[in-house]
Amino acid sequence: MADYYELLGVSRTASADEIKKAYRQRARELHPDTNPGDAASADRFKEVSKAYEVLSDDEQRARYDRYGEAGVRGSGGGGGPSAEDLFGGGLGDIFETFFGGGQSPFGGRSRGPAGPPRGQDLEVVADISFEQAVFGDQIDVTLKLPVACTDCGGSGA
Repeated sequence: MADYYELLGVSRTASADEIKKAYRQRARELHPDTNPGDAASADRFKEVSKAYEVLSDDEQRARYDRYGEAGVRGSGGGGGPSAEDLFGGGLGDIFETFFGGGQSPFGGRSRGPAGPPRGQDLEVVADISFEQAVFGDQIDVTLKLPVACTDCGGSGA
């Protein structure tokens, strides 16, 4: 792949505004809607977009300046696949999977809960025989649940 600075047509000392301006210009030239059916242009557009993604982020830009493309791909000097390549999101996701959400000790970002929040748990005490427990059985249970008032909608007003 070509040098990210060359792809955008800016110098290595370019400011964030210069990079943004150059990206917008190149993106307009190479966008697939502007060049329908031109696969080479579409590929070049992807390269330019990746270059802007890296150079517009200060941390990634510093890694790119120091280590080149390998620094932003996450691969070390060994040339083999990185942990991020193997596991999708890197080590942070692995620790999050085993130890729950929140900030991982490796700098992974925290994700919110998947889906709506859980409601209160209900507990029912049911006396069953040993045979019912071992072989399974269906028993009827009566639950008394709080229901919102139809007049006030549960607000108490």
